[in-house]
Amino acid sequence: MNILIIDGGLQALSVARSLKKAGYYVCAMLQKNDVAVRSNFIDDIYITFGTLDKAEDCIRFLYRILDNKEFAVIIPLSDRTSDWLSLYKKYIEKTYHLKCAIPDYCVFQKANDKWLLMELCENNNIPHPKTRILTYDTLFETASFVGFPALIKPNLSVGARGITLVNDFNDLCNKYGLIYNQYGECTLQEYIQNDGSPYYNVMLYRNKQGEIINSVIIEIIRYFPVKGGSSSFCKTIESKKLVDICARTLSILNWIGFADFDILKTIDGDYKIIEINPRVPASIRAAEISGVNFPDIIVKDILNKVSDKYLYIPNKQLRYLGLDFIWFLSSSKRFSCNPSWFRFFGEDLYYQEKGAMLFSLLSGFCKICSPSFLKSKLGF
Repeated sequence: MNILIIDGGLQALSVARSLKKAGYYVCAMLQKNDVAVRSNFIDDIYITFGTLDKAEDCIRFLYRILDNKEFAVIIPLSDRTSDWLSLYKKYIEKTYHLKCAIPDYCVFQKANDKWLLMELCENNNIPHPKTRILTYDTLFETASFVGFPALIKPNLSVGARGITLVNDFNDLCNKYGLIYNQYGECTLQEYIQNDGSPYYNVMLYRNKQGEIINSVIIEIIRYFPVKGGSSSFCKTIESKKLVDICARTLSILNWIGFADFDILKTIDGDYKIIEINPRVPASIRAAEISGVNFPDIIVKDILNKVSDKYLYIPNKQLRYLGLDFIWFLSSSKRFSCNPSWFRFFGEDLYYQEKGAMLFSLLSGFCKICSPSFLKSKLGF
């Protein structure tokens, strides 16, 4: 059975490995400099011309692939490809007689747009930070409701890009225009102070019957930016409370498929949903090393095949060495963190970039040297 994954990155390495273990023929639509080009688990690779940023160009390239090879399922692996695949989903499924592993666009946008998600949480008493949409006409009213310190958050962005801390109203006025001009519509969100404590990703798959087939939770111990960002070191844990909160949210959304939640824990011990990543994240490898093959679940469920629950074995550690290298250079806790940054081996320690370690380290070094990357990630 042919499966096509679109876009790459570290998640493509893990997804391809998991699909191959389940017996699928794996194809990938990638950019030429993508780390997944080096994967031994991808059978056919289609190199795109240019970038995957323009939906029209990507769709035309995808159609050329689909005209020449039959696929059972397409799985998008990035925010940009998930967005346009969701938009064109009905046409693609009807024309090429396959399935796209992404919700319909109207459902997808409710999770992808950070303001729409926070509005849904507020209307349904789901725990979340106080949030309001920002406009030039309502800055004072919004600031009065949310309070300070607060975060300016672009409605549509990835990897903490554009998220900016503001400490008072003058700070908000000075920074809002800059963020809006670069990223578009924004919200103002309550800044949850957790003293650098871990936060959580909850990965779930909800099937057509509304059942949660499997769930995996990672506790993110080190992250970049150091005040809140992408995981560089995490471990898998169990928490019925976190799963229940996320499962209820997916039920209200009428979400079918895979979803990945970002959740913070306040200093009072309360959990609050920050956002949903409506596609497979790079941390999907944490599920793989803990016994859960989400890509296999995705394919089987979307094709109406029986998908039994995988046995989840928590307490596995996952390190993204390239990003952890940047964390080490940025954090004041580099020599006092627990586990030690200098622990490179262990029975339950795995690496997110397995098979591409050198590429990851070089990529991390290049990011440190990139002013545009640091500017986008260090808003707060």
